[in-house]
Amino acid sequence: IALGTQPLVADTDGDGILDGAEGTAGTDPLDSDSDDDGYSDGDEIKTGANPLDSNSTPPNLVAYFNFEGSSGNSVNDLSAWGNDATVVRPDQTTIVSGGTGPSPATSADFQGGYLNIPGVSMSDVIGGEGSYTLAAWIKPSDLGGNKFLFGQSSQGIHNGIRNGGFLHQAHWGADTNGATNLNDYDASANDGWVHAAWTYDGATNTGKIYLDGVEDYSGDKNQPNGSGNLIVGGSNGGGDNFRGLVDEVAVWDIAAPADVIAALAAGTSPLDISTTPSTFDVTSFSYNVGTGDLDISWTSDSGKSYGLEYSLDLKTWVDLEVTVEADAEAATYNLPGDQNPLVGQSDVFLRVYEK
Repeated sequence: IALGTQPLVADTDGDGILDGAEGTAGTDPLDSDSDDDGYSDGDEIKTGANPLDSNSTPPNLVAYFNFEGSSGNSVNDLSAWGNDATVVRPDQTTIVSGGTGPSPATSADFQGGYLNIPGVSMSDVIGGEGSYTLAAWIKPSDLGGNKFLFGQSSQGIHNGIRNGGFLHQAHWGADTNGATNLNDYDASANDGWVHAAWTYDGATNTGKIYLDGVEDYSGDKNQPNGSGNLIVGGSNGGGDNFRGLVDEVAVWDIAAPADVIAALAAGTSPLDISTTPSTFDVTSFSYNVGTGDLDISWTSDSGKSYGLEYSLDLKTWVDLEVTVEADAEAATYNLPGDQNPLVGQSDVFLRVYEK
């Protein structure tokens, strides 16, 4: 009472921490977000963040299901959030042997059922303040009609397969196909599995679709309508269900950049992905496959030294053993083709680090 809390209410500010426990934690029992970083004190404590430090926030990975060790009508969330999913129509959603990606032992076979994830609310995205990344490895058994993989408990998002085999992104309006029809796509390299990802940036109203780590669509996208939480395996409360195998379902509350999607498609676990923005950004990159000439520029701090690493698969990185001294707010490195060990490689990835 002396602190202004309500004596008949256990959690005055509704942040998931009892008033008495807030005193122990040092948080404000009258303020659900003591450090004003946009996350409730309860969510910060649950995910291991510091509710008294605005620079310490929960991870952006809000749900991750690899279907290893799951049984019954629940699927364990391996992210720090603990957003376990409930299996709806369990007779039509089963765990089977064989998967892909970093956890290939098992996968989920969706044949009319879906996963309900009550802990992943879509309210921020619906309200125009949030973003998302929805990703999974899929092996469809039916490309006809509407076969949606991600949806909401009411209207809103319905991302999956549509219009005769295209990856599709829709927000109950602003419906768009990717460029590639899966009926014509060679997925033999992964025994029929493909990596699919959908991102939405709420700040710019931009939607993107990725197929095997490569952008398949980018364009304007309004925020979704409707209400409720995220579901996997259908749309609008569980209709128009995806049919086929699904593995490595991962959900972020940001629009992940292209390099993150490419890393997922290359087999990196979502738990090993960092979506924390770097202190500098690559501003341009060009590579001539024929001659091997390579140019890369990035934002920099004057007086700082930078190195570069390259990869052909986003798994193994090799240092180019160069040092670039920055004398301005931008730095550039040029590698002539006759000195480039990557000549002839069709896919080249570079990253910059501060020494």
